[in-house]
Amino acid sequence: MQSWNSLRHVAACTLLVPPLVGGCAATGPLGEAQDQRADELAAAMDQCVLYQAQASAQLAAQEQQLAEQSQQLGTIREQLEALTSAAHRPSVGEPAGPAASAVAGANEACADSADSSSKLLVGQLEQVWMQNLNLSLPARIDTGAETSSLDARNIELFERNSRRWVRFEILHPETGEPLPLERRLKRMVTIMQSNLPDSERRPVIKLGITIGTISQTAEFTLSDRSHLEYQVLVGRNILKDVMVVDVSKENIAPYVLPEELTQDGSGAP
Repeated sequence: MQSWNSLRHVAACTLLVPPLVGGCAATGPLGEAQDQRADELAAAMDQCVLYQAQASAQLAAQEQQLAEQSQQLGTIREQLEALTSAAHRPSVGEPAGPAASAVAGANEACADSADSSSKLLVGQLEQVWMQNLNLSLPARIDTGAETSSLDARNIELFERNSRRWVRFEILHPETGEPLPLERRLKRMVTIMQSNLPDSERRPVIKLGITIGTISQTAEFTLSDRSHLEYQVLVGRNILKDVMVVDVSKENIAPYVLPEELTQDGSGAP
């Protein structure tokens, strides 16, 4: 509003100057009247110059404010794009937390809604049967993890018949007794942890796993999960196309006894 008033003053001054000049030109001999007219003209011109300077300063300030606001909007737009990209980017390794798991689980549930009735419904925690280990282990179901993970101690890589193998120990869930195991190494994978500054190289093996009525052979990364509550993390490589996760529930998949299992998904070394 102040800028608009200043512009009005400038316009008024522009209209005022010609009559004043014309008045001076039409004045007769020099005298007091002509001097007074000249003084009025000079004062009017000074006032016009002042208003014009004020209007120019205010316009420059407004242009600066608009430029700053435009820059802020651009920064906000970039941040929103980065957040949107991060929300759709697959997580690697351990999840950021229950909230991230809930969001990822909801997204997958929406994507699979068309045929979810034909898939096994599982909760965020399930009891799984590991055929090759001959153990029933508690597992955390997490759609935020791309590859499943198994708690392993004393991991050691070695060669056998020109093939790479890995030797490790699994702690019995009830007695805590270390159970030595050897499996053929499939590959090594680099895991980036959100809470750690450096990446971690982990061996990957294949194991047979049964959740509810579904048995399959899947890849597991081996890592020391002693700081975590569950020995097994079930990721998307096991859940994809066959299971739907309800993160609000636990242990809802039917538990199948080992003697009821078929040979499917037994997971040969």
